[in-house]
Amino acid sequence: MPIRLHDTRRKEKVNFTTLEPGKVSMYVCGVTVYDRCHLGHARCYLAFDLIHRWLEASGYDVHYVQNFTDIDDKIIHRANEIDGDWQALVEKNIDAYYEDMDALNILRADVYPRCTEYVDDMIRITQDLIDKGHAYVANDGVYFHVESAPEKYGQLTGQSIDAVRSGAGGRVDETGSGKRDHKDFALWKAAKPNEPTWASPWGPGRPGWHIECTAMSLDHFEKEFDIHGGGHDLRFPHHEAEIFQGECHTGHSPVVHHWLHNGFVNIDGEKMSKSLGNFWTIRDILTKVDAMVLRFALINA
Repeated sequence: MPIRLHDTRRKEKVNFTTLEPGKVSMYVCGVTVYDRCHLGHARCYLAFDLIHRWLEASGYDVHYVQNFTDIDDKIIHRANEIDGDWQALVEKNIDAYYEDMDALNILRADVYPRCTEYVDDMIRITQDLIDKGHAYVANDGVYFHVESAPEKYGQLTGQSIDAVRSGAGGRVDETGSGKRDHKDFALWKAAKPNEPTWASPWGPGRPGWHIECTAMSLDHFEKEFDIHGGGHDLRFPHHEAEIFQGECHTGHSPVVHHWLHNGFVNIDGEKMSKSLGNFWTIRDILTKVDAMVLRFALINA
């Protein structure tokens, strides 16, 4: 009997198939390590732990890649609130991540690439997108031009690019950045004061958020892979941006054969998140509840 999965791109349950018989390539978006993990993170990585375990129990050889976002606006802001040492903050929270996930008996991925290890790859992919007419240089960095591949818009969320166009109200960039369209997203951000930077053909700066996962997943799986996972909130813009970047860069479609997304942990009808301030860290919960009780409760939800 085949394994069936709810594929976000197809918007239905489908039979699970692999590119290579008996082997599974799986990439799951990891945490941005600016703070301790909360219950919503536990839900996500437990969901993919179950998929990981089930596939292996079904006889598949699973190659599981999960990244760490170790440079980001949130990391910079949090570090500046403390002592400005963003690298120390990153290391502290990566150690805490392993501690929390090990406590929940979540199997480790095979490899945990970090964003900062792939800056050269991100620059190379960004330049290729510029060369192919899918990206452009602006005053404050480099942007992916969504209208260069309109057929790829809304593949995970069902949004229509025509509806987005009509609802845009003729808005244009008024900041002087040179961004051509409100739908476009950053591939490279020009340097700002008190931020870590890397050299690039467009001047010093740092990568945008979306390009990192494209660089890391393609490095491990080349032009296509079986499963890409993450939380429901990553469908847009993060994962749709990955579809634009990956497919326009490689010229191959689809890059991802099965898109899987876990649901939220809700508190009083709202998603648990640090930005809303309605979260409990895993560390705090485990002072009151046994780890296996928490694991069973999340599996059962």
